Amino acid sequence: MQYITFGTSIVAAIALYWSFGKPASSKLTQQLQPREKLSGDKSKKPKFNELSALMEIPDFTSLLWFAVSAGESLDAALKIASSRSTGFVSSEFQRVIKNVEHGSLLQVELQNLAVEAKSELLRELATKLAVALNNGSALSDLLSDFVQSATAELRTQLLSKAGKNETKMMIPMVFVILPVTVMFALYPSLALIQGSFL
Repeated sequence: MQYITFGTSIVAAIALYWSFGKPASSKLTQQLQPREKLSGDKSKKPKFNELSALMEIPDFTSLLWFAVSAGESLDAALKIASSRSTGFVSSEFQRVIKNVEHGSLLQVELQNLAVEAKSELLRELATKLAVALNNGSALSDLLSDFVQSATAELRTQLLSKAGKNETKMMIPMVFVILPVTVMFALYPSLALIQGSFL
């Protein structure tokens, strides 16, 4: 009994030391460490993913549409939309804005984006914006129609992906769970039939 009491008191003392002493030293070391830089590394580009880019484009185009409908020009609307969003699409348009600020023409940069972009929907958006700038078309109606078509395309892609995932989920059901269930259902009957023949 004395050993149990002695062991319990040692464990309690170690736990008390660990709870009070250890965090204090870790807090002190955290305070002495240099602070992290507030501005992240701008050279890192987000990785391209077809589905994530497809999910970003309707939201980005909606921001463009709101800014253009409020009376902003296309370059100002691009600055507003890219500053208020993150991801692959936003980084591509930030590159376009940076080149325009260094003296390039917006229409030329949009045409370059339409050629170089990895996403098909992003190429379509850049092409439509470049053609609208060239022809002087109404950007508000163009962006509104594009938001609807991009949302429909996103819905189609998500339904297709959900169908594929559902098919993958059926594989263990058909090849693992169903045979085991059938085996458990048939085993008593087979055992009974075998016993009756003996």
